[in-house]
Parts: sequence; structure tokens; C-alpha cells
Amino acid sequence: MPTRTGQTSTSKEVENILNLLKQVNSKQAASTKEVQSLPPTTQPDWVFGNLAPDSPWKFNATALKEIRNITAVGLNLKSRLQEHKWGNVTKPALPIGHYNTCAVVGNSGVLLGSRCGAEIDSMDYVIRIDLPVLRGFEEDVGGRTNMTILNLKTPRRLAESSHFENRSLDVYESRLQDVKNSVLLGDYRARRKIMEALPVYKLPFSVVITENKLRKGVMPLASKIAGRSMKKTPTIGLVSVLMMTSFCDHAYIYGFFPFFKDKNNVAVPYHYFPNDNVNSRRNPPLMNGFDELHNVDQEYDFHRELHRRGAVKMQLGPCGKR
Repeated sequence: MPTRTGQTSTSKEVENILNLLKQVNSKQAASTKEVQSLPPTTQPDWVFGNLAPDSPWKFNATALKEIRNITAVGLNLKSRLQEHKWGNVTKPALPIGHYNTCAVVGNSGVLLGSRCGAEIDSMDYVIRIDLPVLRGFEEDVGGRTNMTILNLKTPRRLAESSHFENRSLDVYESRLQDVKNSVLLGDYRARRKIMEALPVYKLPFSVVITENKLRKGVMPLASKIAGRSMKKTPTIGLVSVLMMTSFCDHAYIYGFFPFFKDKNNVAVPYHYFPNDNVNSRRNPPLMNGFDELHNVDQEYDFHRELHRRGAVKMQLGPCGKR
């Protein structure tokens, strides 16, 4: 099984990935206001072996219904969320509707070259995590967003970035432009930072804030679904997936792969896009790895189990080839 090491592979595929990320980073530093176009990416020759979700996959409506009976009641979104409209937003975010097809899109570098963009954009409701880069990666990750779920770090970094005197360094401006008129969902503790940043950008959003901690009660729900004890603090990815099951009839997840190497020790980037430019005492540079607060191995196995049951489809590798 691959391990989470930061060692750099000398393979040609990895060099191509790193060069691509450098290219995006340099373009964003030069100007975040231009629509950047990148050459089509090619799928690295990653081999996932026993880390891959089961194939073929068949949808099981009963399995998803059993999970929804747990998450819809346990997450209690109708009473936990409060909406704050910002700018010229006409469509209310709450209550969250009921949808046929939904996708949660993670940020793993495993999405590079996947060509999953069209499939993701075809979903009725698309959920993303922590304001990722979309421009230049639409072929792999799509361009549509209905909701972005934020961890506590992102609003703090967004607020600091919004005050950069050199506006070309603020990578969040283009990221927010690409998800305007959508929903930003955050923990109540992040509300002040979100409201501090948004006036700078003058873009319309529905800001949805939880009454209590966003992650509250998630691990007991996951434990009940898994039939075993789930330990540590849940990632926003796990929160997003469980939330999706509470209001979607067909649930899909993309870009979830918590390993830095595939079965053949070929490197997989932590994210498919470069980090932001925020670097201060309060907001040190983002690490290219997972916080020890989380048990990402356990969560990955949990998502694969949902896939095995037919409740959620977990896409890994090129779309259209599973």
C-alpha cells in the first residue's frame, strides 16, 4: 500500500504534473483577472490496485435510503443552517432542495487528466470544497458549482488575501468569480472572516452558516453507517459526502484519494492546483499533506464501503472508462 511520503519521483509523468502546477501558479501570480487557458492534461499512468473502488458498480437505491434515514435526521440541516444573502442574490439557498444527481468534488491531484469535467457538470447539484481553482482545469474538474463548503482555515486565508495591496497576488478573486451566485457554507466561527472578505470582491453569494460546529455529530453518524467506531475529527470531505446523501437520489464523489503515491510508487499531487499566496504568522503556508487530526485512511475506506454497497459512486481514474 502506498505511504504518505513527500519524496519526489523522477518519472516523466510526475515532471509533467509539476510543470503544469508551476505554469498555473505563474499565470495566477501575473494576473488573477484573466481567464487562463491551459493545454489539455493527459492522464498519468497511475495504477491504483487494491486501493481502487470495486468495479463494476451498480446503484442500490435501498442502500442509499438507509443512509439517508440516518443523515437526514442526524445532520438536521433545516434547523442548523442560517442564510445571509450578499449582493444581488435572487434565489434563496435555504431550504436546500431535493436533487436527482449530485457530486462532491474533492481536490486531490488524482483528478489531473481524468477528463471528468463534463460528467461533473452534468450533475443537478455540484458541491466543492475550500474554494479550489477551476480555471484551466475545467476539462478535468468541471466549471459548475452550486455550493462550496469551507473549513475554518479557508475563510481566515480569504480574509487576509482580500487585503493584499498587490491585488494580482490575491488568487481568491478569480476563484470567487467562478463560483459567484452560488452558496458558501461555513462554520459559525468563520462568519466574521467571510463577511470581512466579501465586500472587497463585490460578488453575489448566499452565505450559509451553521448554528453550531460544522463537524458536530458527524463521526457518530459515520460510525452508525459503517457499523464500527469512526475515530478522530472528520474532514470537510466526509462532512460534504454525508450532507449530499441527505438530499440526493444519486450521489457521486470525485477527487478523493488521500495517498501521495500509487501502487507503483508514482507520485500523486496532494491537490490538482497550487496553494494560495498567503504567508503570515497567523496564516502560515498551507502544508501539502493531511492534518493529524484526521484519519484519512479510515475515511477513504468508509467512502469505498459506500461505493461497494451501491449507495455512492466513487470515481477514481479517467471518467467513462470504469
